[in-house]
Amino acid sequence: MQYVGFFLVVLAIIGIVVGVMQQLKAKKILAAPFKKTGEIAQNPNAGDAKGTVSCEGAVQVQQPIYAPCSGKPCLYFEVEVTRLWEKTVQTENGLKTEKGTSNISTNKTGSQFWINDGSGPVGINAVEDVDVDLEKAFEQTQNVAWGDVVFGNFRVHVPATGGNERTTGVRATEKILPAQGNLFVMGKQAGGSIMKTDGMLGKLLMSTKGRDKLIGATKRNSLIGFVVGGLLFLPGGYYSIFGEPPVDNCANMQDAIAALCTGHITDDSGNTYTWTVTKAGSYTVEVLQPGVKIPIIPTLTIKDSTGKELTGGVSELSKFTANFQPGTYSLNVRDSIPGDAAEFQGGFSFSLNITGGPAGDAA
Repeated sequence: MQYVGFFLVVLAIIGIVVGVMQQLKAKKILAAPFKKTGEIAQNPNAGDAKGTVSCEGAVQVQQPIYAPCSGKPCLYFEVEVTRLWEKTVQTENGLKTEKGTSNISTNKTGSQFWINDGSGPVGINAVEDVDVDLEKAFEQTQNVAWGDVVFGNFRVHVPATGGNERTTGVRATEKILPAQGNLFVMGKQAGGSIMKTDGMLGKLLMSTKGRDKLIGATKRNSLIGFVVGGLLFLPGGYYSIFGEPPVDNCANMQDAIAALCTGHITDDSGNTYTWTVTKAGSYTVEVLQPGVKIPIIPTLTIKDSTGKELTGGVSELSKFTANFQPGTYSLNVRDSIPGDAAEFQGGFSFSLNITGGPAGDAA
């Protein structure tokens, strides 16, 4: 349960961070002077000390840009091209097909236009670094693997891929800000127009929701983030502190063990464990194979505290019985075929069992 607590705490922190970011966004919108479009165009000091200002009005555009995939007129568009792939991997349970996606390119293009609330137009420079909710205008997947791919008037070159991933298709997703309707804008006043704010994280904020609805949405999202974070943090903190940690049966192994030590190996060196004998006697150390399609072919190596190997360097040894004196021993489990553990995804799993003890011992 302790790991569950850690997971809940991480989710709680994410929720709180989202709440803080949304709260800061709402504060910035409220703090920025909200002016008439005509006043911003005519008064160079309409903004605050940093030049930040906001306004809202109807979109006016002489020559809109056209989204390349859908051909729709817009003020701003983004086209993301994604490669769909699959690959076959070898596991101890046989062949497994994995699927995924990877980004090929993302094209962002903005424009310059005006908005007008009736008091006169003010220019908007949305050429770069915008923060805006976009609507999906186009999505298409083509069953191609590489080469020049065309989506409407948008052409993209998809390079051939190596390795074991097989491209099953190429998808283009286009999102736009339509060249119509009302728009709320917040940014830096410069030369009678509004552009992105200064700094590496500077953005031009735009929203088709309008100022009041945007503030309401950010406050709602902030509240949801804080509520979710608070609800998850309490049980997460409790289980993180008071929950029982997962039991590691491979740690502190002593004499005959009551529960199997289970593990995975992913390379040729395998796993090495410490085993302590407190009572001299005959013990059997055995590597057990799991019920999988391709199990480990184990090699068990046992050394004493001086580094002397007791198992004689035998390959493919899964079981060893001997009289052990009190002391500390190292138990190494590895696969007997070099390179196999690294080739199999997740490696090989196994269980380690130790039985026996002094003569007449119940263990």
